[in-house]
Amino acid sequence: MASSFPVRGRFFEYLLAVNRQQLDGFKHWLFHPGMLFQSHQQWWGAKKPRPAPHEGLDLCWFADLGGNRRHLDGAVSVPAAFPGLIVKIHRDFLGQSIYVGHDLWDPAGRRLHTVYGHTRPRADLGTGQEVGAGDIIAAISPSPRRLTQVPAHLHLTLAWIPGSLNPAGLTWDNLGVEPTISLLNPLTVFPTPFVVLPAAS
Repeated sequence: MASSFPVRGRFFEYLLAVNRQQLDGFKHWLFHPGMLFQSHQQWWGAKKPRPAPHEGLDLCWFADLGGNRRHLDGAVSVPAAFPGLIVKIHRDFLGQSIYVGHDLWDPAGRRLHTVYGHTRPRADLGTGQEVGAGDIIAAISPSPRRLTQVPAHLHLTLAWIPGSLNPAGLTWDNLGVEPTISLLNPLTVFPTPFVVLPAAS
């Protein structure tokens, strides 16, 4: 379920700040339609239907000021969007997902969480650790050889999660379908320039 309760953050400002060399000349993000929040179709390989609407946003390509299309890779660091507490780290199909709980609450008493998928967590990062806004928590994980049709990318999810749900039980199988969780569109929470590419590009 998507949420309309307003919250704003500076994730993309932090991302550019901690990756000045890798994102040099950044102009805007490039998204296939399947990368966007609530998309029903994958954007890689055969572009199959997703089993559930996309829980967040996939960051893979950007355009620079010279008009070049550039790809995010394992040299790109991932910052925390808000101050918070690491509540879970688990393996996903490209790397590891990091769940961070924040001291932000909606009117229903649910806590805001950000989830960073397909990463290589910082070596000293662990559950129960506090992080600050803009702190580097990971790098983007390269795609495993067996999944070369899936480009390396960062998946970003934001969710209001009730305190009655133990974060240890959250997975990509239930995060987007649990009725008590409300998902947020990252492009609404974190304004940034972007272009949506034609579906066939």
